[in-house]
Amino acid sequence: MSGPTDPGNKRRRRTRARNRRLDSSGTLDVIPSSYRRLDLADLLECVAGFASSRPGKVHLQRAIPATDLESARVLLDETEEIRERMKTNNWNPGFEGLIDIPSILPESGSGTLDPQMLAAVWQVIDRSRRLRSQLQAVECPRLTRRAEFLVDVPGLRERLAKSVDASGEILDQASEKLNRLRAESARLDAEIRQWFVENSEKKQWKKALQGNVVTPRHGRLCWAIRAECRNLVRGVLRGESSSGQTLFIEPEPVVRLGDRSQRSRAAETHEVQRILADLTREVRLRRELILQLWQHLVELDAAQARARFADELGCVSPELTEGRRIHLVGARHPLLLWRQRKSERGSTFDLESARAAVVPMDLDMNPGRYQVVVTGPNTGGKTVVLKTVGLLALMAACGIPIPAAEGCSIPVFDAVLADIGDEQSLQQDLSTFSAHVTVVASILRRSTSRSLVLLDELGSGTDPLEGAPLAEAVLDVLYERGTLTLVTTHLGRLKEYAYRRRKCENASMEFDPEKLAPTFRIVVGLPGRSNALVIAERIGMPSEVVESARRASRDQDAVDHEVVDAMQRAQKDLERRSREAEGHRKRALHHSQEIARQQQEAEKARSALEYELERVEELKISTSVAHIRHALDQLGELPGAKGDALSDAYVALAQALESTDLAVRRLDTARSLGKGDAVFIPRFQKVCEVRKINKEKQRLVVLINGVATDISFAEISWVLPPPGFEIWWKCDEGSVDPGEMGR
Repeated sequence: MSGPTDPGNKRRRRTRARNRRLDSSGTLDVIPSSYRRLDLADLLECVAGFASSRPGKVHLQRAIPATDLESARVLLDETEEIRERMKTNNWNPGFEGLIDIPSILPESGSGTLDPQMLAAVWQVIDRSRRLRSQLQAVECPRLTRRAEFLVDVPGLRERLAKSVDASGEILDQASEKLNRLRAESARLDAEIRQWFVENSEKKQWKKALQGNVVTPRHGRLCWAIRAECRNLVRGVLRGESSSGQTLFIEPEPVVRLGDRSQRSRAAETHEVQRILADLTREVRLRRELILQLWQHLVELDAAQARARFADELGCVSPELTEGRRIHLVGARHPLLLWRQRKSERGSTFDLESARAAVVPMDLDMNPGRYQVVVTGPNTGGKTVVLKTVGLLALMAACGIPIPAAEGCSIPVFDAVLADIGDEQSLQQDLSTFSAHVTVVASILRRSTSRSLVLLDELGSGTDPLEGAPLAEAVLDVLYERGTLTLVTTHLGRLKEYAYRRRKCENASMEFDPEKLAPTFRIVVGLPGRSNALVIAERIGMPSEVVESARRASRDQDAVDHEVVDAMQRAQKDLERRSREAEGHRKRALHHSQEIARQQQEAEKARSALEYELERVEELKISTSVAHIRHALDQLGELPGAKGDALSDAYVALAQALESTDLAVRRLDTARSLGKGDAVFIPRFQKVCEVRKINKEKQRLVVLINGVATDISFAEISWVLPPPGFEIWWKCDEGSVDPGEMGR
């Protein structure tokens, strides 16, 4: 297809190339394994449920996250534009009923397409044409760009519309011959039925009939005759009942009509096959274009499904960025929200109640740091943090808005690699530790500086004295590579590790020691504690045992718990002071904006008052000039020097009007105007758009209520009307052209 490059094809080529690269490296399994651990397939299944067509659902179920920024932005922008389009006037693009066109038009296909297949092809062509006009009529850059590829095929479309209806029936107007043959068949059938109607009550045949029934047999209309009355009805035997008591006979008078009807129907069938063959040939000649149109419709249906899903869960589109900073505000795991939705099946889904049931997460990674070690108690939410971050990154790369608040930003990664949960293989005889090591090794081979790596409980499953050094070595490799990494752990040595790396930092899952319950809030900058000893002490463990364990843990742990507690208190105090400072800043900003607004209003009022004073001055001068001119007019025509003096007086009066402060300002304003500028016309009490300017003739063409109107420079104001002055801003300025008074 000629024209601009198809972005969908480019994305598909990049995906295939990426998969080929992965095939050659032998680490292909780590990508789908990570998607599986992050539940991407489950999420895509939820989104696919909002698609209007089966191909749209399949497209979403097989969606592959984009790995470059532009492709991800295109997907997300299309989703948002369709989302806005759906809000305006209940837009329905009509993707329902799309079928799998590639299966109808395989590359090596040679058979004739049946009418249902041709109807499906017409549907693709016609919907593409209608959707193109709809998308081009709105201010949506991405959808307008997409519309450029929805080219029309008028010849084929009109031929299909003339030949096949939506249900897959060949229409009479498909050809003149078909129309004639069908008309002839209908006429013959009518004659045959009329004969049966006229003769079924005749005495000579009535007693032989098994009721007044006309039965088709082998394409011929027959009477049902009692077997013992066979000799009463002359005709051709077309069949008999299973009992042999009823014979189906075509009466002799209609045999000839039946023969003609059968020949006509045979010719009709032949003509239909010819039409189908011709249409099939035309469709196959345009196979590539039809497949491209179908692909665009499927991708738009998928975008519509993403938009519907986003509306259902109240999602927002994050800012997609380069670099390695993740900024999430009020983010929730989408499948936890979806679980709340499913639990309310049969009733109206209450989004706010679902949000209240799922704890939101805030995460703002320091732009200068790209490794975060998350520690904290069991069931504190560490794993949910990893899964939420990973799944939201994949959602954004698939063009799906995320369940979070406005202001989020997520990079586009070349791969999201995760080792979360336990997927040990009994067939491979791998222990939990061995299975994790296998996954982490694959991640190390696959990750780059543009990847996101999520490692849950790194170094666990073996002796901590060996697991901790191994975990540090893994983090060292990722650190040197510059890979954005989030890791959870209970190993105290990794807390100390984060302090020894300039671009690595600790984070913790907050725990309420009074309630003995996690708050599920992640705090970046501080290591966390497992709180096992606090919990043990609260539930009745002897104090001497707890104290002994506490002394032993101080000797073994790399970070002193008392230091951590002090840092946590300092962090909370710093956050409190930061919130107070932010409140002061917002109030100061509000006061500053209010002062600026008041100054602006005062300036407008000053300008309006200044304008009004100058207008009063001009009015006084124009009134005086009018009186003087009236007095001069009484003199009539004067000869000689007196007449010249009278003319000079008229000129002086005109110059007096043109030299007032207001007239000078008005002229300067008019000369500075350009096409598209706004200007106030006091006579009409309207702020109008300038369309044309003629500075020599001192005329303007402005748009007033949609009508182009010609006015003079003398009719405009040099200041726009200020708010609050509408009551006294009525004036008759411009109702009389001051220039006329000097003529």
